[in-house]
Amino acid sequence: MNRKIVSLFAVLLPLLLVGCSNHVSLSGQVSYSDDGTPLESGTVIFQPEVGADKFYARGEIREDGKFILATARPQDGLPPGKYHVFVNAAFRYENNTEIQLITNKYTSPDTSELVVDVDRSTKTFDFKVDRAPGSKKVPGK
Repeated sequence: MNRKIVSLFAVLLPLLLVGCSNHVSLSGQVSYSDDGTPLESGTVIFQPEVGADKFYARGEIREDGKFILATARPQDGLPPGKYHVFVNAAFRYENNTEIQLITNKYTSPDTSELVVDVDRSTKTFDFKVDRAPGSKKVPGK
């Protein structure tokens, strides 16, 4: 009898935990403010306004500029709240030279000025960023 109860508990507990999650699945796209073309690489990072030292949500930017946020598990979203958003590692390598794609303004939560309010109805956020000085559109993209 005890084995049946333990087995039932082992099956139901994960379902209860998933059902009780307050995370919001969130995705979006990062593109350039000058012409709307997608940023082709990097990481979007959401840092909560409160408890910033304890929690971050990240999304890898694909070649089409799209991302899906994750915290502990892939695509698990983030809790509702106010977040400072910044973008890291937006570089392209050309002829063994590293080229910065966006201005430094967007690489820190203190300077990016991208702030969002996530609630249960939020599904997506799209961001516009400025090109780094000297960065140019890649022909054919």
